[in-house]
Amino acid sequence: MPSSTKSDAGRAGLSLTKSGVDNPIPAQHGGLGQAERAFSAVSTFVSGIMAISASQFIGAPLKLVDPKFYDGYMAWTKESFAVLVTTITQWWAPTVVRVSGDDSMKGQLYQMDDGTLKCNFPHRLVLMANHQLYTDWLYLWWVAYTNKMHGRIYIILKESLKNLPIFGWGAQFYNFIFLSRKWETDRFRFKRALNHLKSPSNPMWLLIFPEGTNLSGVTRQKSAAWAEKSGIKDMKHQLLPRTTGLQFCLNELRQTTNWLYDCTIAYEGIPSGMYGQDIFTLRSSLFEGRPPKSVNMYWRRYRIQDIPTDNDEAFGRWLTNRWREKDYLLEYFYKFGSFPSEDPTVALQAVEGKKEPKHAKMISTEVRGGGWDEFLSIFGPITSAAGALSSVDLTEPMNFEALLGKVAMAQNMNLADLARAGTMPATSQEAIRKAIFAANRHKPLPKPLYNKLMQETPTTQAEMKKLLETSAPPPMAKKAAKAPAKNAPLSADTAKNIANVSRQAQAATPKAPTAQLPRKPQDVQKAMPMAKVESMVTRPISTMAVQTAGSSLRNAAAKRAQQKGAALPGQGAAAAQAKGAAKANGAPRAPTVRQPAPSRPASVKAGKSAARKPSARSRPMGTVKYADGKVPA
Repeated sequence: MPSSTKSDAGRAGLSLTKSGVDNPIPAQHGGLGQAERAFSAVSTFVSGIMAISASQFIGAPLKLVDPKFYDGYMAWTKESFAVLVTTITQWWAPTVVRVSGDDSMKGQLYQMDDGTLKCNFPHRLVLMANHQLYTDWLYLWWVAYTNKMHGRIYIILKESLKNLPIFGWGAQFYNFIFLSRKWETDRFRFKRALNHLKSPSNPMWLLIFPEGTNLSGVTRQKSAAWAEKSGIKDMKHQLLPRTTGLQFCLNELRQTTNWLYDCTIAYEGIPSGMYGQDIFTLRSSLFEGRPPKSVNMYWRRYRIQDIPTDNDEAFGRWLTNRWREKDYLLEYFYKFGSFPSEDPTVALQAVEGKKEPKHAKMISTEVRGGGWDEFLSIFGPITSAAGALSSVDLTEPMNFEALLGKVAMAQNMNLADLARAGTMPATSQEAIRKAIFAANRHKPLPKPLYNKLMQETPTTQAEMKKLLETSAPPPMAKKAAKAPAKNAPLSADTAKNIANVSRQAQAATPKAPTAQLPRKPQDVQKAMPMAKVESMVTRPISTMAVQTAGSSLRNAAAKRAQQKGAALPGQGAAAAQAKGAAKANGAPRAPTVRQPAPSRPASVKAGKSAARKPSARSRPMGTVKYADGKVPA
């Protein structure tokens, strides 16, 4: 049983200042590396959020003109956020994802030739999952991404998360549902949100965590107390589920939604007696390079019509039984490192040593986005490090704290420029065009109005309102007259929140130690090949220092050789003989210099190719399907 050590439920893992407690994975980056990763991650995230938030704020008047077009517009911005967090996870916190399922998942899960996961889930479903860690929603959103539903996912969360500086205020734009756990307050709010999702023609994934919060020392004790009071046996690896919210969802949506999907999530690398939120914090995962070893998912699904949602007692028993099965699945996983291929109650016998374990076949993949084109469709990321480093001689001993201070100053100036009212960057205007294009595919606007929006892309709410009033048909123009018309690319609250996020993240950034660069190696070409593109983004200072040091060393060697009268490469006696021999044969040829093989990919293209190489558990060729719920051997 996990220990009863108390921790702030739902907040400990979100800390930027606390490293993971007893994390079995050693830190992959020292002080300088952590500082670099913090600056680059925060810059990328904040600038991406600003571009997305600006698109949302400017598109707000569209809600009065055409609600369905507005929904399509906001769905594109939600897709952009999913791409942003997927890319950040891929670059700063890469981890293996292993997916398996029971017989009900036949034909639902695939692995493509390049090793990526492809899901074939329906366009409308309710999804429930156990809540182990603050990142559960992120990985489930990524599953929606593999199903091209990342713009149509809605998450039910506890109301306290609404005020989180990074995630909370952004989630409100996406019509996520926040519950206070007071049913008299939540019922009306819940029903209003679900009425918006009832139409069978509208794609919708509704994600709910019946436990209500993630597993921690505090919530573990509360669950045990509730179990004792209710006369129900407590769970070992989860919290007891709450029935009211899920039952209400299923009753409201059962006429237009066929399936309830169930995902059991387990994280590898959590020592016995510990909780994931205390080990895998934002700092340990993003800055120190210590994300979970693997994220493991076991999928099942149930027809909503077969679930007794009309009877409170029967539904309570049904949900408790499903959660008990999930607890058996987790018990099996923590003992054997895989999920079982058999029924959970049968698998428990293997845990108890009464029979041989039989592991489920799995798809092994990783969180991966669609590449640079997809990522840059959101925005052009801030590259404050490049400007700060342009005036620094990185081949000389330096004070890294002073250098990072210069990077921080450049970053603050760039963020201030973006937040200032005025014309938006061209990259953000392009994002608005893409949102309009995506929305028009969902619900077409009159062609003259659509063409006008694409040609004269508004950069503020005021410009959007004016364009709608002058170019839209009279009924739309009349509605547009009532729309908001702020003359700024971002709302004041959003700009304030973004500035607060930047300050808080920078205050929590680990400081790099004052140190000199390591001694320059003798063989520059072997030791300093071109870095991978991920390294250029996540470790800008080190990457540029390595490149600059290598270039300076080669230039210095050439200068010394000229001063001493020594031959430069290709100018020695051997080269002269080779040149003379070539002339004697009547075919002048340049001497061939054999270069040492690089120890890393020598180009961005090669780096990408290497990154796409499937893991040992992946199927290298062909599409792997589930046959009767299992991957064929």
